[in-house]
This record gives sequence, structure tokens and C-alpha cells, in this order.
Amino acid sequence: MPQTARALTRAARDRARRTGTTYTRARAAVQAIHELMVTTGWEFAEAEAFYDDPANEMLCETCGWTMGMICPECPGCGCYTGSCTGWRHHEYRDPDMDGLDDDPDACPECGAGGRGDPYGECVCFAA
Repeated sequence: MPQTARALTRAARDRARRTGTTYTRARAAVQAIHELMVTTGWEFAEAEAFYDDPANEMLCETCGWTMGMICPECPGCGCYTGSCTGWRHHEYRDPDMDGLDDDPDACPECGAGGRGDPYGECVCFAA
């Protein structure tokens, strides 16, 4: 993808024309897509599809949650530490944020029955 300033300009103009955004936004998007390509090893089309997916849009800069991680059971993102028992908080939570991994009610093997999965039934020891 854009290896030179000229290639970046062409790619940004093309994206601005296709998406109907301004050149400045298109240029920033092409640079972000290129960085995504470099870090993941994807082709440009794959990286662009990932970048354009609304579920991958950043929701919170602090915890890194995206729009696809929104918990339907609470008003917050990963920073929200209220009384929500939503499964998404358990699935996407940063373990260093609040120490919820030390749940005495959860099965030590699968985590069922704890705050992250309060209705789960452990089948680890069923013979």
C-alpha cells in the first residue's frame, strides 16, 4: 500500500471519493489501515474491511472497548464497575482493572457459577 507520499495521496483521494468523506479524514483512515496491515499482516482489502466495520469503532479510549463490545445489560463500557453482571464484562474485561478474577463462588476450572457467569452450571467434575 502507500509506500510514498504520492501513493498515500492517491489512496486517500480514492477513499475520499468512494466513501464521501473529506480528503483529510480519508488520508487519516488510509494511514490507520496501512498501520493495521503492517501489524496484522493482512492485505489492504482485509484491513480496510476491518477498519470500516462499525463494530470495531472505538467506544472508550481508556479501556479500549469497541462498539461491538457494548454490554446490553448496563450503561457503561469496560470501565463501568457497577452492579452489572453482563457476560461481556467478563469476556472482555482487563483482569488488572478490578480484581474480579478472585471470585470465590466460581469454579476454578471453567469459571461457572461466579459473577461473570452467575447462571452457569459447572460440568467439570461430573463423571
